[in-house]
Amino acid sequence: MSFEIDTRVLKNAVQLTSNAVSRKTANPILKGIKLAVEDDELHIYATDLQTGFHKWLKVKDSDENFSTVVEQTIFLEILSNLTSETITITLDGVLKISGGNSVFRLPTMDPDEFPSLAFDVTGSSISLDRRVITNMIDKVIFCALKDSSSLSRNLNAVYWDFRQGGFLNLVATDSYRLALSESKLEDDNVLSPFLLSLKSMDELKTILSAAKTEKIKVVQSGSQVLFDFEEDNNQLIFNVIDAEFPNYLGIIPQSFITKIKAKTSEFLAIMKRMSITAGSEEYTLLNIEDGRIQFYASSPDVGEAKEEIDVEQEGRNLEIAYSPRYFREALERIETVEFEFDISDEEKPTILKPIEDNSYMFIIMPKRKS
Repeated sequence: MSFEIDTRVLKNAVQLTSNAVSRKTANPILKGIKLAVEDDELHIYATDLQTGFHKWLKVKDSDENFSTVVEQTIFLEILSNLTSETITITLDGVLKISGGNSVFRLPTMDPDEFPSLAFDVTGSSISLDRRVITNMIDKVIFCALKDSSSLSRNLNAVYWDFRQGGFLNLVATDSYRLALSESKLEDDNVLSPFLLSLKSMDELKTILSAAKTEKIKVVQSGSQVLFDFEEDNNQLIFNVIDAEFPNYLGIIPQSFITKIKAKTSEFLAIMKRMSITAGSEEYTLLNIEDGRIQFYASSPDVGEAKEEIDVEQEGRNLEIAYSPRYFREALERIETVEFEFDISDEEKPTILKPIEDNSYMFIIMPKRKS
């Protein structure tokens, strides 16, 4: 039971499984990937029970169908360090990897114990542009809560909100800030809204970054969503999170007391400098008065920083504080030369958005002035 395959192609495929393999588990089988040879194709499977990964590759000189499971990290490390262009893989009690003058023998696990993964789901479907989706994810994923505890799983996720008229909103929030990206889809079909965990989103980002498929088919069936990358011979299937996402549309302020327009790069550079002295409190005070903003940040260990710039101001003068990190991370994703931030109140949400681009926005909560 053996076959020959291009080393680089196999390494790249195994690398794509990294976010689908379970790292923190007592079950060794979930740390592994399943290799199944069927009719001159190698099928690679991985799952953490939340995400399912499937990719298939052409192989040479396959003499018999077989399947086995090997630990992903060790297998990938070997493939990454082999210098031969092709390798031969043989299953005979152990998995033998031969390339050039190198030979490795790896222990295997029973493929019958590997979780069953069904990728032939049927249901409502839609076609998504790879570049559009990649850009939308980059705009919002940083705002998702990093805590993956069961109590916060609805925030440790990205919300996919398909809306009437062929629109898709991607939304993420950690309760202190929120990111929203909107796109008009070519496909007018509407799927039901769903939540994907941050770990699932990381795996989707990995596959998107390596994909050639321009139009990705998304199939929704009950509590599962399938992403089919046809030209890449790659499929991902996700279990959606059964939790309620906050009413994000109700969070967006509708009226403002002050509106500011400024140069994105200039404001970003200032917030980076303010972060140095803001300390663990992440507190920067903005004094907005007659078209000028004075910035102030201080901490006992680092000292203090002051700076000021001219801006376009509409509305009243005020003093307000923000986390410079939250402000900076939003600005880093604004692609226009100028941006606008609209203040609804010193203690209510502030909107940050690009000028002349309504496809995305960021919302941050002011800090309580100390």
